[in-house]
Amino acid sequence: MKNKIYWLGVGALMLPMAAEAYDTPGLYANFKRVGLDLGTSKVSNYQEYEGSPNTEINQNTQGVLKGVFEFAFEYEQPKYRWDNSVYAEYGKSKIHGNKGRDSHVENADKLLLATDYTYKIWHFDINNSDMGPFANAAYQTEFTDDADAKRQKLVRGMQGLKLINGTKGITDFHLAMVEEVDYTYKNDDTKIAWQTGFTYKYPFADKYRFEFESYLRDYVSYSRYEGDDFKYEFSAVAKLNIMTGNNFFVEPYVSYFRAEDRESKKAGSNVMFGVAVAFTDVLEL
Repeated sequence: MKNKIYWLGVGALMLPMAAEAYDTPGLYANFKRVGLDLGTSKVSNYQEYEGSPNTEINQNTQGVLKGVFEFAFEYEQPKYRWDNSVYAEYGKSKIHGNKGRDSHVENADKLLLATDYTYKIWHFDINNSDMGPFANAAYQTEFTDDADAKRQKLVRGMQGLKLINGTKGITDFHLAMVEEVDYTYKNDDTKIAWQTGFTYKYPFADKYRFEFESYLRDYVSYSRYEGDDFKYEFSAVAKLNIMTGNNFFVEPYVSYFRAEDRESKKAGSNVMFGVAVAFTDVLEL
């Protein structure tokens, strides 16, 4: 129980937490994304994962429309950085069948609350980045229950090494050990994993920026057997950020997610092509 309480906190780190680089120390309110994503997805081997709490691979929905909200309070100081953020997304599609057999399927349902502390030891002039040890605490859940799967609820903690504040090229990188306490099922399950991830950004032509984000999480131990527990999960997102006006952007993207659980014979994957339309802004408090 003490080990579980140690990790208990508010936070999440599913992708590398891409933070703004601030020249002036202080507290900032960062509206990273408030908008809509429209896309189409192709899910492989979804039949193997219909009972999985992960909405990315437990259904075969082709059309995706979801609302996305991402916000953070970011506290920048010369020796450390402390970020607290929330990420939320939700989307539902209607599948048309025979009379009386139409159904609604969730294709996005996630709520992530995050706190992340990085102590700066090294500074790199090449891209104005900082590196040092970091600690992260996480809570991840869903807004609603899925008809065929349990509602995901877990607490996650990370400790490791992290690079932050880069302005170009590799702007964020982390390597960490992970401990999760998963309350999705009747009996909670404690899992240990290692994770690595990075963010690459390349701005060009004033209002354009290419971005690539990726992470890999590999589980190495479990406190009990649960067939839906992942052995590993991998995510990659490539996108072109186009600023269309003051604080508004359009972002074509392609994403790939792949995971394999402990009982299935095949891995499940999701390839999605889409475009996001969103508002963004940063305010110094």
